[in-house]
Amino acid sequence: MRKITFLLMICIFLGGCVTLSRSYKLGTEAAISKDWDEAVRHYERAVVEDPKNSVYRIALFRAKISASNFHVFNARNLSNQGKKEEARNEYEKALAYEPSNRMILEEMKQILGEPVKKEKPKEVRVRPPIQLKLKEEKIHLKFPREASLRSIFQALGKHAQVNILFDEQFKDIPFSIDLEHMMFEQALESLCLATKNFYRIIDERTIIVVPDQPIKRAQYDLQAIRTFYLSNVDAQDIQVALTQMLRTQFKAPSIIIDKNLNSVTVRDVPEVIELAEKIIRLWDKPKGEVIIDLEIMEVSRMKLQQIGVSLDKYMVGFSYGDETTGETGWINLKGIDFTKAENFQVVLPSTFLQFLESDVDTKIISQPRLRGVEGEKIEYMVGDQIPIPRTTFTPIAAGGIAQQPVTSFEYKDVGIDVKITPRIHFEKEITLELEIKIKSLGGVGYGDLPIISTREVKNIIRLKDGETNLLAGLLKDEERRALKGIAGLKNIPVLGSLFSNTDKTIQQTDVILTITPYIIRTVPMSKEDAEPLWVGVGESSVSKREDRPLPISEFRELELERAKIRRETPAEKEARRKNQIYFDTASLQVPQNREFRIPVNIRSEDEVSNMSFNIDFNPKVLELKEVVIGNFVRQLGKTPPFLENIDNSSGRCTIGFTSEEIGKGASGTGTVITLVFKSLEKGESRLIVTGISANSPTGQSLSFESQETLIIVQ
Repeated sequence: MRKITFLLMICIFLGGCVTLSRSYKLGTEAAISKDWDEAVRHYERAVVEDPKNSVYRIALFRAKISASNFHVFNARNLSNQGKKEEARNEYEKALAYEPSNRMILEEMKQILGEPVKKEKPKEVRVRPPIQLKLKEEKIHLKFPREASLRSIFQALGKHAQVNILFDEQFKDIPFSIDLEHMMFEQALESLCLATKNFYRIIDERTIIVVPDQPIKRAQYDLQAIRTFYLSNVDAQDIQVALTQMLRTQFKAPSIIIDKNLNSVTVRDVPEVIELAEKIIRLWDKPKGEVIIDLEIMEVSRMKLQQIGVSLDKYMVGFSYGDETTGETGWINLKGIDFTKAENFQVVLPSTFLQFLESDVDTKIISQPRLRGVEGEKIEYMVGDQIPIPRTTFTPIAAGGIAQQPVTSFEYKDVGIDVKITPRIHFEKEITLELEIKIKSLGGVGYGDLPIISTREVKNIIRLKDGETNLLAGLLKDEERRALKGIAGLKNIPVLGSLFSNTDKTIQQTDVILTITPYIIRTVPMSKEDAEPLWVGVGESSVSKREDRPLPISEFRELELERAKIRRETPAEKEARRKNQIYFDTASLQVPQNREFRIPVNIRSEDEVSNMSFNIDFNPKVLELKEVVIGNFVRQLGKTPPFLENIDNSSGRCTIGFTSEEIGKGASGTGTVITLVFKSLEKGESRLIVTGISANSPTGQSLSFESQETLIIVQ
């Protein structure tokens, strides 16, 4: 019975030692050899043999992903070689391993030329709540000779049965234009563009024509509010960029973000809302993703050789004792007898003959598979934490001497630390920013404290999709030789080896790293993403059947026509002959807590070499944030001397500039500066130009007239 029990215990012990099946071992060997099809086959057999084993199931899952990536990579190469049928077979093998991966299916259809259904993003057009009711017929009106601009608008409205009203500041000037073969709205926008006016719809049969001025835009423009919910980018990151993109000459849009919902809310005119929607659609795209296969192998070899004669103690002992009494400790001086040899003892060291030699090999392999997002750091750390004691001394009592030791422990990571930041290029290549640290115990040092050996690699490499990079040569070769023996005798040639012992230690460590990146998702790009977004070119609603932007050629022709045909009034001609500093508008209405811009323009027939003036404003209503140099000052040199002194407490800004070169000046019309204000409280503030002083390049004093403007904060 005891024999049977003993045999059963042996069988159980042997069965417990076999923790991994043969199929799993074969699958692991195939995985190391990169034979993924064979690895999947063996792992599947291991899972069938032991379905509850999580190690087998994880290995099978990983092998299937690797096999799928392997066949996708082969399919891309075959497709580039023009072998479509072979590429299709490889894609089908990849789908067999990952049937739920739709990206492989879409890539196969795209590369092999099969149609792929893609949902186009729905563009939400911001339309005013009231639309004109018009007949779908073209207009045949032609004004070859100069006619009253008011009568041209009225004739156009009468033809389309639309009432046309005019703003109180509308200027009736002589004008000629050809409106043949145009729809009503296209003809109306062309006429407004050529005469520097714009229109707004009052009701289904009424519009009003208004001069195109900032104050009138603020008065008549309809504003819309729309919220965009972002999926891939952070709302806070695009707030500043979106503000700069949508900023116009006179104002910036009102943009509010919500961090909790990751949304952006824009308030402005419909054209700006539509432009914001297009810009956000271009920015809000998912980042690319990569899978990085790493194989880190550390090979360590240590040889130890001890040959020679070794003594246990390098000393000779001598003692005296009374043999009759057997005492070797305290002895009476009366009984000492140095004549007996048996009372003396001499101790000699023991001698050993050593001929020991050892050879140790150690191999550490780590095969992590890392998946990450483009531009984000991927971190991988595997190892242990080693406690290292640190002793400090503190006083026992307050004000005393620091003599009480206090020991604390600091934990150091020992193992493999990998940090990778990937970046995907549109050429199907990947840039990897690598930072790899390998730390291991290198022995013990002073006070038996551990010595940590570190090897570190920092590099930036660019690889193709599926390309493997090998990094080796982190070799550490250390040799130590120690000679121990009897002083004086160990240095005798030839005979010295009989009285000495030689310890020789050779330690070699090498680290080999392979890295293979795979692209599993790129940034989705379409033809619409590569098309430019036209800014400043209005869209003409030709009819319900045709809605297209005004062509650039027509836009330029209308601008040239307006410049040639428009006539100046005598008052405008007289004003143009005088040197002036003026604002674009006589008055401007702005909301509270809003930034806006006011250009300060100059008109001068004489060359101006230097100038200084003051801008006065109400500091309770406005706050001057910034002064931007205009194009007129830029004519005086690349970096002309420029002075600005902003005093918001008194409501005054002093401006001064001079030419960079002696004898050089600037003339004509242009913008001297642009004032960036912020509205504070409700009220009114006049912007007044005072203290104008200017000189020509010859030193002649120049006189300038100035105009003021009224800012109304609502």
